[in-house]
Amino acid sequence: MNRITQAALAFCALVVFLAPAGYAADVPGKKITLPATERPVHVTQFKAPGDAARPSVLLLHGAGGFDRRIADYNRYAAALANQGMDAYLVYYYSDADEKSMSSGLDVFEDRYAAWARTVGELADYLEKQKDSNGKAGLIGFSNGGILATGASTLDANITAAVIYYGTEPWPLGSPAKRFPPLLVLHGDADQIIPVDAGRHLATLAKQLGGRVDLVIYPGEMHGFGADFTKKNAADALNRSIVFLRKELQAK
Repeated sequence: MNRITQAALAFCALVVFLAPAGYAADVPGKKITLPATERPVHVTQFKAPGDAARPSVLLLHGAGGFDRRIADYNRYAAALANQGMDAYLVYYYSDADEKSMSSGLDVFEDRYAAWARTVGELADYLEKQKDSNGKAGLIGFSNGGILATGASTLDANITAAVIYYGTEPWPLGSPAKRFPPLLVLHGDADQIIPVDAGRHLATLAKQLGGRVDLVIYPGEMHGFGADFTKKNAADALNRSIVFLRKELQAK
């Protein structure tokens, strides 16, 4: 990498680093629904300023949903919007899913394939909108990271994905055949989804011909990416934005 490229990336990273604290409040979230075969899906949209064609990024929550840390996820999505990407917090649980989980049932494996198809349908719908540049990416956290790998292997129209402490799409029950470019982010102290799962995902994606950036954060545990008071969470957000801008905004 030449010095000019290094300097450009460093400047971009500096601008992005300021986004959560300095610019997130500029883009408010708007609750809307998007169409999908199974049901309309509730999302919170953070629309990028301006009229230029832009990509869409769908954020997929972990097992506990977005709401227990909604302010952090709102800031994350607003930071994406401020970098020229329409961002969507996707509430992929149906009412029936919520009811089953409130009764103590674990529906993740049973519902996984349907959720993955729904995420792909949402991405395809957004890619066709008049203000879209025709590209869509995913960011998944924990169970949402596992869901993102499934959706992106099923739907070849998904352009890129960021996987926070996720795994390969094992609930599909069949081997993955492709992945888009991936950014895999994992802490080496994760006791819920061990870091070896992230390493295995990166290896598998490379074996299938995919491009992968794997970043392992020493000492970080599960869920570190939503806490912007921590240096590594801010770094992970910066890397995510730089990666997605490269993959989704390039001509």
